[in-house]
Amino acid sequence: MTDKMLAAVFEGVGKLELKDVPVPQITKPDQVKIEVEAIGICGTDVHICSVPPGYIATPGTILGHEYVGRIVELGKSVSHLKLGDRVVVNPNDYCGTCVYCQNHLPTLCENIGAIGIDVDGAYAKYNVVSGKLAFRIDDSVPIEHGAFAEMLADVVNGTNKVRVQPGEYVVVIGAGPIGQLYAQMFKASGAGKVIIADTSPYRLEYSRKMGFDLVVNPLEEDLKEFVMRETGVGADVVVDAAGSVLPVAVDIARKGGKVVLFGVNTHAKAELKQSEITMKELQIFGSWLANGTFPAAVKVLESRKLDLDGLISHKIPLTDLHKGIDMLAKREAMKIIVFP
Repeated sequence: MTDKMLAAVFEGVGKLELKDVPVPQITKPDQVKIEVEAIGICGTDVHICSVPPGYIATPGTILGHEYVGRIVELGKSVSHLKLGDRVVVNPNDYCGTCVYCQNHLPTLCENIGAIGIDVDGAYAKYNVVSGKLAFRIDDSVPIEHGAFAEMLADVVNGTNKVRVQPGEYVVVIGAGPIGQLYAQMFKASGAGKVIIADTSPYRLEYSRKMGFDLVVNPLEEDLKEFVMRETGVGADVVVDAAGSVLPVAVDIARKGGKVVLFGVNTHAKAELKQSEITMKELQIFGSWLANGTFPAAVKVLESRKLDLDGLISHKIPLTDLHKGIDMLAKREAMKIIVFP
């Protein structure tokens, strides 16, 4: 094992450099070293690299947080894993002692450390994390599917909040990878109709390719009219996977419906009449990260019930990372898997 590895290091606003860095070493007894096998480019990575940034990362940090790999070294106190295990990683290292952690709300941890944002991530050959963040996944799962675990665990947290019932009508606003996973999960749950809305022709065509026929571009067709024509009363469940369309979500939800706010756009400021929520008796759910949902996500991946191969538009080496981020920024790709 060499003492250097190629890594993608965030150096500051608009600066992501591929350079050789020291191979990380285990420094605490509860840590594990992972040889990274595959990693997905996340929209968060795109926002971090944007100018101005849409998401803040710590300069000098190796980016990347959607990954799968094998255990190559164990800290002395790690007993639930063994050498050679394939694992997926929860990239949010919760403290376990703050009031939220003690109330089983790790997504709201006051001292959370985000891998690939606050501390070194996985756009590299090796990564060292706390063993509590690593979850074993069966070798039968294709490597690139493992890179969906973090996204899927986040989505499961959101779907758990609304519990779509067979026959219910769902609208997903935002047809990127997260929106596609929500749509697939709702379809697998027996949703009667799944409507997908986006302003990107590429993403809408991709949605059709994935088997979703009810797609609409709000720039070309009135979204509310489309939803009312297909549902009669409005959507039972609406997911805002774009992070900026709360007023639209409220408008197209039926009375007594549910809205999940998932996408994060820190620049978006929604204006709406609060009375619309009150008088329609809507339930509004914020959904942030994975909340004890990694085991469920692993089970879904192992079941092979979702079409993840269809979501992968590109597979690239780490040396092409900048090209991948640029493609996603231009909405010219769906899910890009990087092999370090």
